[in-house]
Amino acid sequence: MPNARIAELVVGGTTEPWQRLGLEFVDNSALIGTVRLRVIPFLNPGIQSVGIAGLDEHDHNEGACDHDHGPRPSMVHGAPIHHCEPTDLVVSNTLDARLIDHVVLMTPDLERTCEAVAAVTGAPLKRIREAPPVRQGFFRLGEVILEVVQSPQVQHPAAKWWGLVITVGNLDTVCASLGPEVMGPPKAAVQPGRFIATVRAELGLGIPVALMSA
Repeated sequence: MPNARIAELVVGGTTEPWQRLGLEFVDNSALIGTVRLRVIPFLNPGIQSVGIAGLDEHDHNEGACDHDHGPRPSMVHGAPIHHCEPTDLVVSNTLDARLIDHVVLMTPDLERTCEAVAAVTGAPLKRIREAPPVRQGFFRLGEVILEVVQSPQVQHPAAKWWGLVITVGNLDTVCASLGPEVMGPPKAAVQPGRFIATVRAELGLGIPVALMSA
């Protein structure tokens, strides 16, 4: 399990808003770095499950992936995950998307959720960032950072997938191309020297998404 890595995000909704953002799809699947984004129309909007490659055989059986009907998930403190092999999908995009920088998992209990992530994936907790009233824990799962966030705004009793940040080659160019009706203005990110811009909810992705400079 030390090689566990995020290989797929399963989201509900339609591909149309993602295509407006600049992703290209083959059979409802797009590629961002090494991660497949799979959109399933009959599922509710939001991240419905995260596919992880490199889980042990026990987790393979409990959280397998049915590509016609969606994943059969297991749980990490209430957040659905499923086993998924690394994708061989080859799809370009006009977004200049390089990779998924991080995926956000919201929780009412940082320690409990981080313990569950470590137990299932075998990945170590890299660090905890205290920014009262928010607390954040960080894991690296392949090329993607899993950011676990505890916040007073979390009202649900267990962990829940929330949103993601995509690294693009030239953030200013992408924002100018998509226009202010799709993108908020670039702002300084927490990471030194990097900038981030929010995709407006009106686009209809169904989840919070931001773009970040490389």
